[in-house]
Amino acid sequence: MEKNITKYPNLKEIEQMVWRQLQDTFSSVMKNILEDMDQQIAEERDKKRYRLIDKRKYHITSLFGEIELNRNYYRDRETGEYVFLLDRYLEFEDAGSFSPLIEEVAIELAVQGPSYRKAASTLEPLLGYRVISHEAIRQHLLHLI
Repeated sequence: MEKNITKYPNLKEIEQMVWRQLQDTFSSVMKNILEDMDQQIAEERDKKRYRLIDKRKYHITSLFGEIELNRNYYRDRETGEYVFLLDRYLEFEDAGSFSPLIEEVAIELAVQGPSYRKAASTLEPLLGYRVISHEAIRQHLLHLI
Protein backbone atom coordinates (compact mmCIF):
# COMPACT_ATOMS: atom_id res chain seq x y z
CA MET A 1 0.00 0.00 0.00
CA GLU A 2 2.81 2.43 0.81
CA LYS A 3 4.13 2.25 -2.77
CA ASN A 4 0.93 3.80 -4.17
CA ILE A 5 1.38 7.43 -5.06
CA THR A 6 -2.28 8.01 -5.90
CA LYS A 7 -4.27 9.67 -3.12
CA TYR A 8 -7.73 8.17 -2.73
CA PRO A 9 -10.47 9.76 -0.65
CA ASN A 10 -11.50 7.98 2.52
CA LEU A 11 -15.08 6.79 3.08
CA LYS A 12 -16.10 9.96 4.91
CA GLU A 13 -14.85 12.14 2.05
CA ILE A 14 -16.66 9.96 -0.49
CA GLU A 15 -19.89 10.21 1.49
CA GLN A 16 -19.52 13.99 1.66
CA MET A 17 -18.85 14.23 -2.09
CA VAL A 18 -21.86 12.05 -2.89
CA TRP A 19 -24.07 13.99 -0.46
CA ARG A 20 -23.06 17.35 -2.03
CA GLN A 21 -23.69 15.98 -5.51
CA LEU A 22 -27.11 14.66 -4.45
CA GLN A 23 -27.95 18.03 -2.91
CA ASP A 24 -27.03 19.77 -6.19
CA THR A 25 -29.10 17.27 -8.19
CA PHE A 26 -32.11 17.46 -5.85
CA SER A 27 -31.90 21.26 -5.79
CA SER A 28 -32.00 21.33 -9.59
CA VAL A 29 -34.94 18.91 -9.69
CA MET A 30 -36.82 20.96 -7.08
CA LYS A 31 -36.19 24.17 -9.03
CA ASN A 32 -37.52 22.55 -12.22
CA ILE A 33 -40.62 21.20 -10.47
CA LEU A 34 -41.45 24.58 -8.93
CA GLU A 35 -40.87 26.52 -12.15
CA ASP A 36 -42.95 23.99 -14.13
CA MET A 37 -45.77 24.34 -11.58
CA ASP A 38 -45.55 28.12 -11.85
CA GLN A 39 -45.77 27.91 -15.63
CA GLN A 40 -48.80 25.63 -15.45
CA ILE A 41 -50.47 27.98 -12.96
CA ALA A 42 -49.80 30.88 -15.34
CA GLU A 43 -51.46 29.03 -18.20
CA GLU A 44 -54.49 27.92 -16.17
CA ARG A 45 -55.09 31.07 -14.07
CA ASP A 46 -58.14 33.29 -14.40
CA LYS A 47 -56.57 35.73 -16.87
CA LYS A 48 -59.34 38.27 -16.39
CA ARG A 49 -58.57 38.43 -12.68
CA TYR A 50 -54.80 37.93 -12.48
CA ARG A 51 -52.62 40.08 -14.72
CA LEU A 52 -49.06 38.79 -15.15
CA ILE A 53 -46.64 41.59 -14.26
CA ASP A 54 -43.24 39.91 -14.60
CA LYS A 55 -40.96 37.19 -13.21
CA ARG A 56 -39.07 37.73 -9.97
CA LYS A 57 -36.08 35.88 -8.55
CA TYR A 58 -36.60 34.10 -5.27
CA HIS A 59 -34.31 32.12 -2.98
CA ILE A 60 -35.47 29.24 -0.81
CA THR A 61 -33.23 27.60 1.75
CA SER A 62 -34.03 23.89 1.66
CA LEU A 63 -32.54 20.60 2.79
CA PHE A 64 -30.92 20.47 -0.63
CA GLY A 65 -29.25 23.85 -0.30
CA GLU A 66 -30.14 27.23 -1.69
CA ILE A 67 -32.65 27.09 -4.54
CA GLU A 68 -32.98 30.10 -6.81
CA LEU A 69 -36.02 30.24 -9.03
CA ASN A 70 -37.91 32.72 -11.14
CA ARG A 71 -41.58 32.90 -10.31
CA ASN A 72 -44.46 34.82 -11.82
CA TYR A 73 -45.74 37.97 -10.13
CA TYR A 74 -49.36 39.00 -10.66
CA ARG A 75 -51.74 41.81 -9.89
CA ASP A 76 -55.18 40.74 -8.71
CA ARG A 77 -57.56 43.05 -10.59
CA GLU A 78 -60.37 42.44 -8.07
CA THR A 79 -58.45 43.33 -4.91
CA GLY A 80 -55.56 45.37 -6.31
CA GLU A 81 -53.21 43.06 -4.41
CA TYR A 82 -49.90 41.85 -5.86
CA VAL A 83 -49.39 38.09 -5.47
CA PHE A 84 -47.26 35.12 -6.36
CA LEU A 85 -49.82 32.46 -7.26
CA LEU A 86 -47.22 29.72 -6.89
CA ASP A 87 -46.82 30.62 -3.22
CA ARG A 88 -50.57 30.53 -2.78
CA TYR A 89 -50.84 27.04 -4.29
CA LEU A 90 -47.89 25.82 -2.22
CA GLU A 91 -49.38 27.36 0.95
CA PHE A 92 -46.10 29.27 1.30
CA GLU A 93 -47.31 32.89 1.29
CA ASP A 94 -45.45 35.13 3.72
CA ALA A 95 -43.46 32.12 4.88
CA GLY A 96 -40.03 33.69 4.38
CA SER A 97 -37.15 31.99 2.65
CA PHE A 98 -36.88 28.76 4.64
CA SER A 99 -38.63 25.67 3.36
CA PRO A 100 -41.24 24.32 5.78
CA LEU A 101 -39.14 21.21 6.33
CA ILE A 102 -36.02 23.20 7.31
CA GLU A 103 -38.11 25.33 9.64
CA GLU A 104 -39.76 22.28 11.22
CA VAL A 105 -36.48 20.43 11.78
CA ALA A 106 -34.76 23.53 13.21
CA ILE A 107 -37.62 24.24 15.61
CA GLU A 108 -37.80 20.59 16.68
CA LEU A 109 -34.06 20.60 17.43
CA ALA A 110 -34.40 23.85 19.38
CA VAL A 111 -37.32 22.56 21.45
CA GLN A 112 -35.73 19.17 22.14
CA GLY A 113 -32.19 20.43 22.58
CA PRO A 114 -30.45 22.75 24.97
CA SER A 115 -30.55 25.93 22.86
CA TYR A 116 -31.36 27.67 19.59
CA ARG A 117 -27.64 28.01 18.95
CA LYS A 118 -27.12 24.24 19.31
CA ALA A 119 -30.05 23.56 16.96
CA ALA A 120 -28.53 25.85 14.31
CA SER A 121 -25.08 24.31 14.67
CA THR A 122 -26.47 20.73 14.53
CA LEU A 123 -27.87 21.24 11.03
CA GLU A 124 -24.65 22.63 9.54
CA PRO A 125 -22.46 19.49 9.56
CA LEU A 126 -25.36 17.32 8.42
CA LEU A 127 -26.35 19.48 5.45
CA GLY A 128 -22.93 20.89 4.68
CA TYR A 129 -23.78 24.57 4.88
CA ARG A 130 -25.04 27.11 7.42
CA VAL A 131 -28.78 26.63 7.09
CA ILE A 132 -30.35 28.92 9.65
CA SER A 133 -29.15 31.17 12.45
CA HIS A 134 -30.15 30.69 16.07
CA GLU A 135 -31.98 34.01 15.97
CA ALA A 136 -33.99 32.96 12.90
CA ILE A 137 -35.04 29.79 14.74
CA ARG A 138 -36.10 31.88 17.74
CA GLN A 139 -38.08 34.29 15.55
CA HIS A 140 -39.87 31.44 13.73
CA LEU A 141 -40.71 29.78 17.04
CA LEU A 142 -42.07 33.06 18.46
CA HIS A 143 -44.16 33.48 15.30
CA LEU A 144 -45.74 30.07 15.92
CA ILE A 145 -46.68 30.85 19.51
